[in-house]
Amino acid sequence: MATLPLYTYNSSFLILNSSMLLLHSLILGSLVGYCCGSIPSAYLLTRWKAGLDLRREGSRNIGARNAFEVTGNRSIGRWVLAADILKALLPVLVFELLGLSQPLLVLLPALVLGHCYPVWLLFHGGRGLATSAGALLLVNPAAVIAWLVLYAIFQRIREDVHFSSVMASGGALLLLLLLPFRVIEATTFSMSGLEHEAPQLTLSIGIIVLVILSRHIEPMVQRVRKRRV
Repeated sequence: MATLPLYTYNSSFLILNSSMLLLHSLILGSLVGYCCGSIPSAYLLTRWKAGLDLRREGSRNIGARNAFEVTGNRSIGRWVLAADILKALLPVLVFELLGLSQPLLVLLPALVLGHCYPVWLLFHGGRGLATSAGALLLVNPAAVIAWLVLYAIFQRIREDVHFSSVMASGGALLLLLLLPFRVIEATTFSMSGLEHEAPQLTLSIGIIVLVILSRHIEPMVQRVRKRRV
């Protein structure tokens, strides 16, 4: 009976092994990212410190700005901001220290998705800006700086948080699409293990921006309706 050449078995094994590694990366990154990101820091801290439910107060956004505006307490706003950054930054740091570069690509958008759409609050979360910053600070801080610069520019044009956030996010997405991969690689920290994974990292950051934009659609539509009335 004829037998298959040895290289055929080796090739099949390598393909199967690569597929399993990819599956493990997807599962690990998505589960850890979503669970950590979905911790409703603003809701828990505001409920604990002020006895208020952010889902029914102010802009109803589960974030640092609404926590501050509703309570009038700067320390609560600062604690929420720090918590929203750290719940993304710490998992990223752990993945980097463990050398989990491929799962990290999935972890990044999963963190922001969890923050914006937490299952614990029936998918009513925040807008993802602080969590995105925490996720990217140890991977590609240039992306965070670029967003902040764009935000500052649009704030000078029109003092409107939602307008500036949407325009800065849209501008960041455009930059991401136009920049050569070598620029992405040059601005990526080597400890992330992604300094030679520019296409994949670009896709990961692009998904983050799209998630952020999805949470800004509703407030922008509401503002347009109010102006028409």
